[in-house]
Amino acid sequence: MYLKVIYLENTGPISKCHVELPFDRDGNPQPVVIVGPNGSGKSIFLSYVVDALMEFSKRAFDDIVPPDGLITPYFRIVHSRLIRSGQRFSLSLLRFKAADSALYYSEEFGEHNWAIHSPDLQSVFRPVWGKKPDEDHKYVFVDEKIVETEMRDGVYAFFPASRREEPDWLNPESIRSEPNPFFRQFSRQLDKPLWVETCSEKNISWILDVFLDSLIDLAPGLRLADGQNLVYRNVNNSELEDLRNRSLLHGSRQNVESLLQAILQDETAKLDLNYRNISSSRISIKMKNGRIVPTLHALSEGQSQLLHLFTTIIRYGERTYINRSVHLSQITGLVVIDEVAAHLHPTLQHDVLPKLIRLFPKVQFIISSHSPLFLLGMEKEFGPDGLDILELPNGNRISSERFSEFGKAFEYYKTTESFEEEVKLRFADMTKPVVLTEGKTDVQYILTALELLEEEDLLNSLEIKPVGKENNEGDEGGGESGLNNFRKVYAAKPLFFHQPILLLYDSEAKNIPKSVGKLSVKSIPPNAENTRVIKGIENLFRADLFQDCFYRKRPTGDGGHSKRLDKPKFCKWICENGGAADFEGFESVVKILKEFVAAHQSSSDQQSTSE
Repeated sequence: MYLKVIYLENTGPISKCHVELPFDRDGNPQPVVIVGPNGSGKSIFLSYVVDALMEFSKRAFDDIVPPDGLITPYFRIVHSRLIRSGQRFSLSLLRFKAADSALYYSEEFGEHNWAIHSPDLQSVFRPVWGKKPDEDHKYVFVDEKIVETEMRDGVYAFFPASRREEPDWLNPESIRSEPNPFFRQFSRQLDKPLWVETCSEKNISWILDVFLDSLIDLAPGLRLADGQNLVYRNVNNSELEDLRNRSLLHGSRQNVESLLQAILQDETAKLDLNYRNISSSRISIKMKNGRIVPTLHALSEGQSQLLHLFTTIIRYGERTYINRSVHLSQITGLVVIDEVAAHLHPTLQHDVLPKLIRLFPKVQFIISSHSPLFLLGMEKEFGPDGLDILELPNGNRISSERFSEFGKAFEYYKTTESFEEEVKLRFADMTKPVVLTEGKTDVQYILTALELLEEEDLLNSLEIKPVGKENNEGDEGGGESGLNNFRKVYAAKPLFFHQPILLLYDSEAKNIPKSVGKLSVKSIPPNAENTRVIKGIENLFRADLFQDCFYRKRPTGDGGHSKRLDKPKFCKWICENGGAADFEGFESVVKILKEFVAAHQSSSDQQSTSE
């Protein structure tokens, strides 16, 4: 059962929203991602889909919502305050399809004239057109038997933004009573709640069952060959069939472990059995390098939510056909998720979550999200034509190009993440105070100046390095922005660094950040006498040193040329041929370095005295 068409008018912030849901050439549903700023109606859009599923399932099952006397309460209330401001009515119409049958949902409130709508809209929703009941303002047109079959066989669930799973450190007795451990399925009970706010307890119990089903005890005369193929002699057919079934069900365990491997980003992660005296859980996770996650409750909030969301889909999907937990592509249904990227690390949003959604090609996912990283990951996984991005309140389809600027943001994040890792590696073995400059030519100038100005003590007591690093395409992570990024990393994780550090900015740098902890921040004073080169550390030299041979001509847009200083060429020449007089302007840098070293020594002396 899939949603085909939704029409909303005058509900909350939504004026008119008419959407036909996408399907591929094989008839499989394509993911739909609902986007828009806060207050644009994303949760309202989802609530109508869920309300329709609730109203359908109430026709076939008694355990969908708790009864309220002789009636069953609505999931979504009908009230005048929910009408769009300034309007006199609200209307919602949804059309679903199950096999060759159509199922309809309608909600109407207020003073509504059906004649104002187009003939095409009236034609699509003819079975519920104008069926407004005076007492409740909702109407559904369904075949009870079709609903029962579809709901039992497929996955139909809503994961709200309030979803959560209990962490390992929580004492559940402090906040809830023990649930009834006995289960018995009755004819009009679905036992697959549509509203799934928390599901870890049932999922962990199910995962234990999956684990036990995957264990094969071989009878005499049996052995395994070529993976899970059975070779036998003197074994009766019933024993062989049982073992073949257990061998097949090993695929269910592999699917659960595949979820874990993706979520934990560890391809070696495997389920393992705890001893029975471990009260919290019989299931643990073995990871690479011998690491153990002691229980499934010990996962982080984001990891736990992902695992249990997709485990619930598998568990619901296999209720009538257990083989569906082995063949995930056979699971059908409709899953609604509000704020899908909540609590998730950027890598899980961009790289992992779209791949998990793709495991279920016959499940219709209708998802809301504020995360541009998730959208970029979906576009990468499904292609630009493999999903719909709907922007509310109007429901307009938008291309992923609307979010292309966020691609730059993700690349910046990855650069920052790799930059942080690079920082840890570069500083691990350093013991001296460190000076970081905007570029590698700055380092060459300063080292040459200290040598020519006979500042050997400074030269030997400092590590002077550029903030960026070289790669095949040149320098990366340098300049003023590189120093700013380093300062952010230091402020966030000062324990990475055990030595004093000086960030040395060029004179033209703007908005110099403040010093923090053992991190000092200084900028080089400008040399007002050099009017030829006013930017960069080269400003400290005399203007007459910058001859025409150190400049390169560059074409301009108007057919002319401009001159640009070839900094590497000038740096090589001055450091090889210059004398102390040529580096007199670096006395200001020497003063900064001496003050930095003196402050470090004073701090070390005070620490030694206190100890």
